[in-house]
Amino acid sequence: MNISRRLKHAVITLGFCFVFAAAESSAAAAPPNPPTLPVADAKALSAEDRMRIEQAIPPAAPVTPKKPRRLLLFDLNVGYPGHRSIAHANYAFMRMGEKTGAFRAEVSRDPSVFQPESLKQFDAVVFNNVVGNPFSDAALRKSLEEFVRGGGGLLGIHGTTFAFTIWPGAKEDWPEFGVMLGARGGSHRQSDEHVYIKLDDPAHPLNAPFGGKGFEYRDEFFRVHEPYSRETLRVLLSIDTEKTDLNQGRQFGNTVRADNDYALAWVKTYGQGRVFYCTIGHNPYVFWDPLMLKFYLGAIQFVLGDLEASTAPSSAPPGTDTKPTARR
Repeated sequence: MNISRRLKHAVITLGFCFVFAAAESSAAAAPPNPPTLPVADAKALSAEDRMRIEQAIPPAAPVTPKKPRRLLLFDLNVGYPGHRSIAHANYAFMRMGEKTGAFRAEVSRDPSVFQPESLKQFDAVVFNNVVGNPFSDAALRKSLEEFVRGGGGLLGIHGTTFAFTIWPGAKEDWPEFGVMLGARGGSHRQSDEHVYIKLDDPAHPLNAPFGGKGFEYRDEFFRVHEPYSRETLRVLLSIDTEKTDLNQGRQFGNTVRADNDYALAWVKTYGQGRVFYCTIGHNPYVFWDPLMLKFYLGAIQFVLGDLEASTAPSSAPPGTDTKPTARR
């Protein structure tokens, strides 16, 4: 090979290496593929909102999962148009699972996902602002009940206290779901109500993101009713009534509780299953708030069976330590 041919060969080789290296570097720097969302969710999320959520996602999960976990995100609304935050919660939860490696999440609005053979693929179910009666099939309801009672997880967001009611009007259609979740109803004031939130259990693992301190927040805060009771669930967050103006703005329904007890988030057991509920989740911005995403991530790992935490009722004697035994 003469000098001219050798130079030509070297230039081609170097060029190929440069292009390959540049492509490899570009691939490494490229953002992750967006999670697969229902068409309605994808349309509801602007590029700006996606970026806000991405920037707020915790870099790591509170604990290492004991095994690969699958989370079902169910958000079917019947007789109600649905909260604007639904798509934001779905995207945030899916990306938290992907980014931290703590779980893999899937979104569904098909009630058949609650058939036993389908449901057993998952470790926990999120009812994401489910309002109205998503299904009345007795077999599907039994499947969900047995799933949680047998050790599966259930996480409810905001409007889910109205799930399995006939809407509009919120006529009860499945009382056992209220027992499972821990409460019903949701009278409230305006959707940007300003409240001071206190930590009812500052040392609880799920409250770790708050560093032992209460905080101020704006959202639509439900005032729940029966079967709510501190004798059956462990309250994590509640409205600090000494600091909060409980008469601000317009009210929707009766927002006054005789016992002055306004719980916002709690954990409980249902059989062997783990249950978490939080009313904070009406507005989309909740799901690009780094603090609230940390809180929800811990809650997800709790219902999945990876984050150990007491579910002893708030009224239980000091030192009582009840933890559900997950089936998986």
